[in-house]
Amino acid sequence: MKKFFQKKINLNLTFLRPSNGLRDRLWLERIKAPSYQKWFIGLGMAILLTLLLSPSLTLHIKDYKVGDIVTKEIKSPQDLLVEDEKSTQEKRVEADRSVLSIYDYDPFLLIDAENRIRTTFGSLAVSSERREKGNDPIEWRRKEWEATLRLPLSQKEWQVLEKERFNPAIGEAALRLIVPILRKGVVNDKDLLDPDADRGIIIRNIQTREERKSFPPFGFFDFKEAKAKVRSQADLPSPIKEKELSLIVLKIAEHFLRPNLTFNKDETEGKKAIARERVKPVYFQVKRGEVLLRPGDRIYEDHLLKIRAIKKAQERTHLFAMIIGTGLLTFLILASLYQFSTQNIRKIALFPKDLLFFSTTLLCLIAFLKLFQLMTDVLGEAFFSIPSSSYLYLFPVATGAMLIRIVLNSEVAIVFSLLACYFSAALMGNQLFYFIFTLVGSVMGAHHVARCEQRSILLKAGMIVGGINVLMILSYHLISGNPFKMTLLFDLVMGFSGGVLASVLVLGIVPIIESLFGYTTDIKLLELANMDHPVLKDLILQAPGTYHHSIIVGSLVEAAAKSIAANPLLARVSAYYHDIGKLKKPLYFIENVGGEENRHDHLTPTMSSLILISHVKDGVEMARENRLGERIGHIIQQHHGTSLISYFYQKAKEKENPDMESIKEKDFRYPGPKPQTKEAGIVMLADSVEAASRALTEPTPSRITSLVQRITNNIFLDGQLEECELTLKDLQKIQESFIRILTAFFHQRIDYPTSTISDLPKKRNDEDLDSKSAKTYPLKLKKNKKSGPKDIDRIGAS
Repeated sequence: MKKFFQKKINLNLTFLRPSNGLRDRLWLERIKAPSYQKWFIGLGMAILLTLLLSPSLTLHIKDYKVGDIVTKEIKSPQDLLVEDEKSTQEKRVEADRSVLSIYDYDPFLLIDAENRIRTTFGSLAVSSERREKGNDPIEWRRKEWEATLRLPLSQKEWQVLEKERFNPAIGEAALRLIVPILRKGVVNDKDLLDPDADRGIIIRNIQTREERKSFPPFGFFDFKEAKAKVRSQADLPSPIKEKELSLIVLKIAEHFLRPNLTFNKDETEGKKAIARERVKPVYFQVKRGEVLLRPGDRIYEDHLLKIRAIKKAQERTHLFAMIIGTGLLTFLILASLYQFSTQNIRKIALFPKDLLFFSTTLLCLIAFLKLFQLMTDVLGEAFFSIPSSSYLYLFPVATGAMLIRIVLNSEVAIVFSLLACYFSAALMGNQLFYFIFTLVGSVMGAHHVARCEQRSILLKAGMIVGGINVLMILSYHLISGNPFKMTLLFDLVMGFSGGVLASVLVLGIVPIIESLFGYTTDIKLLELANMDHPVLKDLILQAPGTYHHSIIVGSLVEAAAKSIAANPLLARVSAYYHDIGKLKKPLYFIENVGGEENRHDHLTPTMSSLILISHVKDGVEMARENRLGERIGHIIQQHHGTSLISYFYQKAKEKENPDMESIKEKDFRYPGPKPQTKEAGIVMLADSVEAASRALTEPTPSRITSLVQRITNNIFLDGQLEECELTLKDLQKIQESFIRILTAFFHQRIDYPTSTISDLPKKRNDEDLDSKSAKTYPLKLKKNKKSGPKDIDRIGAS
């Protein structure tokens, strides 16, 4: 039993587990969700911005030589410490020269000479006294002499020593000649001393490792001087009287006289290397954005040092690490600003299409700025008189913010300005002034195109941005302390031209944006407000009552929108087209019936309500077909909200023996949605008020006021305005605006007295009747409330 239930559960789980095809469909639906689309757009924008800001896309400085003329401005892209190679080398040479040459003093040479001379003469003297029998003592002594002293003697010299029995005094006499000289030191040749020895040397005892400094004139001898010294000392009076013996003493002394001071090259070079390494490089600082050379300047040695430092910094740059860091920073800025703005700024509610337009505008702006930055190098080479830095003021960064403001709203334009100006400044080397300069221009440009009801407003906005740019540049030059530099005039001209260029670009780009993204801008609204539009012409011919109603509603909503700071142009144009759906069945709407029979008399209330409701759907379809734009389409869809068609609902309820269960209120309500914007809410109110005002028999100001308040309150209490941004204060201003306009429409006129033809003044002298034609008046019957027709009155007032 347990196994049976287990199998059944597994079988059910198998049926509940989605198939691969279903899983793919679910995944595709999840990807199509707006939240996922926004993430994809954001990540794509961050990646592309990172690539645009990457240093790999910058032009490297070309190679220069001393004496070359610079053709473009060279700036430092970052803070640099440039090594002054010349000063550093001078310091190292000085440190090198401060190290004295090291000469090794070998005391073992003197010690060895003393030991060998004294040992040999002592041993041979003893041997000469013993005269051992059976041996040849002379031959033995000669071998010992040659083995110990390694000094060959002639037979005559040997006989002299034998005669003197190898008196140790002979050896001491030889030592007296060389000991003082060897103690002072002997070099091979003073002319071959180290070139730096003229500043002194260090004499180091290789036995004790003690060092002492010796400065010119030196106390040591070279080998020639030592020999001469020995010979001169040999000629002085000494205990050795005999000449032959003196020559032997001199020969012994000269044999043991050898150089005992040698230059230690390795040790000297090692100490010099250590001294050079201890010398710290001499640096001078180059600040980021510092202008190193301007067009026309000549290259000198110090300029080459700075240029090489910039190139080395570019070569040392870890490109991959920089791209990762830039990408991470860019993503954090975009994500944090999007998170804050969407959750704290009420008017920022971007759909995927809006976010795509936002991203495309930002990317195109930065890409063209990057391209323009590269072009300034070419322009700098072509026109020496204009600094390349001045061209940056020509680039119209404000264009992006102006486009965003025209298409979306002010709040999004502010966020766009912050991002566009930050990334522009980062591209220019993180220049703070360029960020402030572009931000002020962008904000002012967006502000002055807020209500673009005429194309001249765009040009005026460009002129204002240009003027702001001029003031910003002037203030920067005043702050820098050099207000009247030669570049000031070029900067001012470029700054003003950049503002004007921004407005010109906006004029050309707006139609492209409208076509690509389907937006309805104020400029598009100006075109739609033209009464020669085909839809409005069809409305005049096929539904004249609806056309007249729409025109009056347009006047009402325009005045109301102005009173509450909404968009009056959008409200007016939307009012013109809000009932275009009635073109499908114009005779089913009372304002177009005229004197004909009311067709609803032969229809059930339910069918009549369906016909009335269908005009909203038909209007949305016609708006889409005629490319009226989403904003107008939304207002057409929302201008009735979910309101109740009360006339046919009450008529259905008043039927004889009505089936109350089959009559549902929702069947007599428009499908909605409710108005989402101020403009849609105003159109709903104006539509209802204007339609109700036609039923007033005597439209006095008090009755109009009562009607407007009653209709507005009913719509408000029905909850139709709860999803738009209209406040009670706005509703009060809208009511006052409606009352003022409707009172003017239904103004009263005085009754002119009637006259007969006989009462008309006769013409004199056959005066041409056409020159002063008589006025004719249309007539209507004015009914008395109590007794019916009262008199014949003119109907000049409408």
